[in-house]
Amino acid sequence: MLSGKFITFEGGEGVGKTTQIHLLYEFLNERRVKVKVTREPGGDEVGEKIRAVIKSATVTKMDSLCETLLLFAARRDHYIKIIKPLLEQGYTVICDRFYDSTLVYQGLLKNVSIEDIMKLKQMTIGDTEPDLTIILDVNSDVSTKRLSMRNLIQDEYDTMQKEQHDIVRKGFQNIAEIFSFRSVMINATGNKKTVFAKVIKAIEKKFDCTLL
Repeated sequence: MLSGKFITFEGGEGVGKTTQIHLLYEFLNERRVKVKVTREPGGDEVGEKIRAVIKSATVTKMDSLCETLLLFAARRDHYIKIIKPLLEQGYTVICDRFYDSTLVYQGLLKNVSIEDIMKLKQMTIGDTEPDLTIILDVNSDVSTKRLSMRNLIQDEYDTMQKEQHDIVRKGFQNIAEIFSFRSVMINATGNKKTVFAKVIKAIEKKFDCTLL
């Protein structure tokens, strides 16, 4: 039932995407599901180079539209070289962020026109949508606490203020409503096993299957 399915994970900083993606990969792999994990920006050679440029550019505050253009350049390359071929081969593809993140971070947080973002989306990946988007949700206090425990600042998003966390959180809540046909919002405040049980339940419901 999961053959050729495209599952994306979204959410603000410190919501636990990396942990849940790893748990899901191991879970599906143990059940002999053909599964691959990738990420955005990144996922292939071009994407990883663009990721490095964007990450390093946070020091000099890259123009928001320029950043958005780079993200979609990476996204198109990633999709046509990695995601689409894997889906056609019957893999379940799990992606850490997709274009929803651009709508929230570059659109709402950095004031790039949503209309322009959707035009770029149509130009680069057309009508492509994930089969399922799992949005992990925690409040700004939890996000800040989890980020402080990392002791590692990778980019500007690791040092966001409460107001910025709230904008991002609200943005993903809006995504869950607007794209309700493919999105499920999960309270990710609990321990990782509790959250993972919710992830599995969401997948089973979406694809009408039993995984446990």
